[in-house]
Amino acid sequence: MNKKCKVALTLNIVIFLMAVIGSILCFGEIYIVFAKPLEHGIKIIKFFTVQSNILAGISALLYVVVLIRNQNSQKQIPLFINILRYIATIDLILTFLVVALFLGFIVEDGYFSLYVNANFFFHFAIPVINFISFIFFEENHECKFKYTFLGITHVILYAIFYMSVVLSHFENGTVDIKYDWYAFAQLGLPVAFVCFVVVLVISYLSAFLLYKVINKFQSREQQPCT
Repeated sequence: MNKKCKVALTLNIVIFLMAVIGSILCFGEIYIVFAKPLEHGIKIIKFFTVQSNILAGISALLYVVVLIRNQNSQKQIPLFINILRYIATIDLILTFLVVALFLGFIVEDGYFSLYVNANFFFHFAIPVINFISFIFFEENHECKFKYTFLGITHVILYAIFYMSVVLSHFENGTVDIKYDWYAFAQLGLPVAFVCFVVVLVISYLSAFLLYKVINKFQSREQQPCT
């Protein structure tokens, strides 16, 4: 295993461990600090942040397992794992940007309240380390243009889910914040739809830029992790 792949292995192990620690802190705070019941803990999976970090942890674990298994062979990382890592990276870029450029300015507890405890891992550490690992150290197949659309699959599905919940609970020109947990519709449905479009645009631009970087920058140095 060459030096670059050893770094990728280490970083993916770190990503997986941080996803586990972040999840424990997140669920632990609900059960221990706030003494909420089981169903409340399950409901936090509705947050895109939680979903994207869990996906990053799972994809990182798969990458580590396959990388170790293939270390003495010429086999590449399977394409489906590369795509899963690609999707997770796009998700985390979106998570990082939404928190840093939007949510941080509207939460009552202040900007940096979104970077403590589990959120330090979910909103900052995992997105940053995952980005560095994916761009500079991981073994990737050639990224085809069609993968840019596949890369935002989770974002599209989540956006449809989120807007469906908002629309189904929209009454008298408003929607309760518990059904609009990212507050996109608090100023009205037109604002929510604008946010919907902006999120999709940001996600696709992230997917497209990653596609360009993988093929123009990383691929020229690519070699199997042997």
